[in-house]
Amino acid sequence: MSAQFIQSANSLVSRIAQWVGAIPSALSITVTSVVGSTTKVLTTSANPSTLILPGDFIGVSTMLPYTAVLQVSSTEITVSDPDGIWANLSLPATILKLPSQSSMEIMTSIQLAEMRMRVIELPALRSDPYDPTHPSILTTDSQGMADIPIDMNWPILFFQDTQPQNQPPNATNVGPWIIYDRVGDREIIRRRMIDQLYIRPFGVPRVIRASFSEVGGRYVFTPNPGTNVTIKAYYQRAFPFLFGVTGEALTPIVQTNQVLASFPEGYLYATLSAYYDKNKNISESQKWDARFEAAYGLIEDQNFKDKWRGGDQHLTSEFQPRSYRYSFK
Repeated sequence: MSAQFIQSANSLVSRIAQWVGAIPSALSITVTSVVGSTTKVLTTSANPSTLILPGDFIGVSTMLPYTAVLQVSSTEITVSDPDGIWANLSLPATILKLPSQSSMEIMTSIQLAEMRMRVIELPALRSDPYDPTHPSILTTDSQGMADIPIDMNWPILFFQDTQPQNQPPNATNVGPWIIYDRVGDREIIRRRMIDQLYIRPFGVPRVIRASFSEVGGRYVFTPNPGTNVTIKAYYQRAFPFLFGVTGEALTPIVQTNQVLASFPEGYLYATLSAYYDKNKNISESQKWDARFEAAYGLIEDQNFKDKWRGGDQHLTSEFQPRSYRYSFK
């Protein structure tokens, strides 16, 4: 029963097909054997190439998700099956196929929905600079700049909690620690030009507020962190589109991403809105569009509340040092 929930791209297409009334049809050929795990190779009783094409969706039951067809030969069909639909079947099994036109329209609508959600802000899309195996970090080059990560959507905060390498030999490891705030690209160039005039404190247990911005395809920092310095990067990531090519043998196409895993109703509502808009059903399109806005509005509202309620809880801030620290005179 769990396969009925939207856990994969296949499940999403199947659920949309149910909503829009895309009725599957039984084919005249059957599956005689099944080999594989996530990607399965189905041996058929007759040549399937005249009935099934790559990009079609086939299955075994109207109650279960349909699987995307990756490749077709004269005797075999290769499908992407992360939900295990073709496992433990009583063979031979009759093949059910969604109408090709409906499948194409649904996949086009999914892409339109993803383009709409390209800059969506979800907790699952935040990078993890503290990940023990794959932390999100930037490494500076010989000019003290760092390449922008390919999955960067927009930055949240960069920080450096290790000793910079351009310090005097007697520098200690007790600070400073640096937080980089984003400024405009013209402002960062101005600050970069006078960067060498600033004193660089060392051995000072405090947090320094520095700056960064994008120039070309790299990030520029002031003060200049030096060469081969690791800067932790906390940012909002882009997500891979469903059915995109992965280049991996076991999972050749994208079957899930952070948005589908944490916000499946967003995919469902936005896809239905795009589908009905394409088919000139404006009232249905607006209905699903309103449901998408309402669902994401709850997430957005909580997100903004967390940003403001989760602020600095100190009596005084490192960013605004006071001479009367811990004093109320």
